Amino acid sequence: GWLAEEMASGGGNPVMEHTEVDRSTNTADMLRADIKIEQEVTAEYDRAAKEVKDPDLKKLLLRIRDNEIYHTDVFSDLLKEEQS
Repeated sequence: GWLAEEMASGGGNPVMEHTEVDRSTNTADMLRADIKIEQEVTAEYDRAAKEVKDPDLKKLLLRIRDNEIYHTDVFSDLLKEEQS
């Protein structure tokens, strides 16, 4: 992802952590799980952006956060369609 690439280009060694995969087979349940994860990740990027001092890194974190917000909106729209 964008953050890992930025860290690697600066000589860092990014560590990737993965959440448990939701094994739901119901579309609405899967979308709800996706929305929950996107909201959690959005909050983490927002928190990190508030703590970081480097303006370029802050800009990147906010860009990623905004992308997660977009994902939440897309999944929410799909969930509304699924439930109608």
